[in-house]
Amino acid sequence: MTEKEFQMTQNAKKKFKPSVLSRDPWKRRSEAEMVKIIREIQAGVVKKKEACRKYGLNRNTLVSWMRRLSVRTLQPDEAGGLTLSMTEKQHDRALQQKIKELTSALEQAHLKTDSLETMIKVAEEELHIKIRKKRGTKQSSA
Repeated sequence: MTEKEFQMTQNAKKKFKPSVLSRDPWKRRSEAEMVKIIREIQAGVVKKKEACRKYGLNRNTLVSWMRRLSVRTLQPDEAGGLTLSMTEKQHDRALQQKIKELTSALEQAHLKTDSLETMIKVAEEELHIKIRKKRGTKQSSA
């Protein structure tokens, strides 16, 4: 066995070492345990993958818990509607994502405007087509 293969087997042994809770993977969790695990994830203490490894859960099980229990975290709003309570960290992430999307959309709009301006300029210079209107002209009434 080469050193590389030996290293890979050692890493595999470390990787698949079961936690205390995963020794009984079909154990039913109480709702309090489910809420505790989900709150840790929502607070940003652990990520989903880390929580699955820590508590010996399947990722799909965790996602289904989050879906099922998120319905219970809906709170009535002052306006009469229902709003989902978000932590500040989640709210900040959502805002950052929205900023990125809007920035990229603005960049695309600038590129489109520049390309159209270039096309108009080329058409006016090479093809002698007047595309731009003069400032003082009025629209014709038809």
